[in-house]
Amino acid sequence: MGAGLMARPKKGAGKGEPKAEESRVRSAVLMIRGTPEWKSWVEALASFDRSPSLNDLIDRALVSYARERGYLVTAPKR
Repeated sequence: MGAGLMARPKKGAGKGEPKAEESRVRSAVLMIRGTPEWKSWVEALASFDRSPSLNDLIDRALVSYARERGYLVTAPKR
């Protein structure tokens, strides 16, 4: 028998690649379920507001809501 073929080691985060700085790691914070009609309404609102993304729309809405309710702690950057 001849020499068998061996798989090459996978390249990945496990070997030698530096991990991302803790402050730069972002994870999902919010998941909202809704009907297709509600999603269309939210997308239309984002377009009307000239928000570059739904994430930006939600971020601004939460900051506005917090201020309206008297919560004056400055929101950190997403």
